[in-house]
Amino acid sequence: KPETGVVFRDPDGTCADPGPGGTVTNELLSPDGTPALVAFDAPWPMLRSSVSVESRDLANPEAAFVQVAKVPGAKGAGELPKSFFEDTIFGQKGKFGAYGAPSDIKVKKTDPGSASGVAMYVASFTTLTPAMRESERQAFISASVVGDGVFMLVTGTTAPRFRKLEKDLRKVAESFSVVPAPKTALRSSS
Repeated sequence: KPETGVVFRDPDGTCADPGPGGTVTNELLSPDGTPALVAFDAPWPMLRSSVSVESRDLANPEAAFVQVAKVPGAKGAGELPKSFFEDTIFGQKGKFGAYGAPSDIKVKKTDPGSASGVAMYVASFTTLTPAMRESERQAFISASVVGDGVFMLVTGTTAPRFRKLEKDLRKVAESFSVVPAPKTALRSSS
């Protein structure tokens, strides 16, 4: 299983499913235990899991998933180096590394960070399929920092489909928001 870094604040929690087209909201923990409310518009069904937040088109290669990793140094969401993405999303233990680490990785910042604190990147890369064939893919990566964690929404598909669906995929990526969770008197799961 890929390591997405997703830890639900409620240890018995699983990804909430609002139904296709709804807004998914989950309370997740950063690596230092800081709770964060993570939300995005999910155009596809949610996959039920206690270790991931993923919306996937089961008939096509489109997907959006949340990845959480420790922020490198004192970087903000708009200052993340390519090596950070290579080690997290595109690493051997990442979502795209099941059959070997992706190659030909290119990452470009498209939005340095809006008032909401979310920066957006676009990535192109080649990954291996279960049949060990190369698949060229593209994805938007929305990133925001809460606590010592970088919360990322990776929204993508195959390169040929990306060109056709770029507007819709960008809309999902732009819907991503991460804010510190409200303080509560309830017992923390950490």
